Amino acid sequence: MLSQEENDRFTRVGPGTIGGKLFRHYWQPIAPKQMLVEKRVMPVRLYGEDLVLFLDEKGQLGLVGERCAHRLVKLECAFVTDKGIRCPYHGWTYDAQGRCVDQPGEPAGSTFKDKITIPAYPVQELAGVVFAYLGPKDRPVPLLPHWDRLVWDNCYRVIAYAI
Repeated sequence: MLSQEENDRFTRVGPGTIGGKLFRHYWQPIAPKQMLVEKRVMPVRLYGEDLVLFLDEKGQLGLVGERCAHRLVKLECAFVTDKGIRCPYHGWTYDAQGRCVDQPGEPAGSTFKDKITIPAYPVQELAGVVFAYLGPKDRPVPLLPHWDRLVWDNCYRVIAYAI
């Protein structure tokens, strides 16, 4: 029988844990695409990490850290633009790679925004489901597996979401 410490060691999936490190090496389904089309911005919690999934006005998916780097405002209250997700507090805008691409109020020609980033992870849509990869940044992102039931043409799919 496992002790509580041994059980915790093998069942915890947060950042820095054994399980968390393992699962982060695989693509994970995180949301139905249609839900994101309707909401545009939605909070998600994945492996102990609070994140925000968004669909910008150009149709690009993004998964970034839950807080703006400026005043730590939650980005789940943000809105999308053609450049990415805009913080509702001071308007800093982040693209899908977590780079700050716009800072209203900064002087013209300012490069301060180029120094600002927030955590970001690759996301892809397949068969109406949004998948995320939270693996190591020092390695190439693996291809999203195209499992047969997700890519069959003559298949009826039902995508459900449970909270």
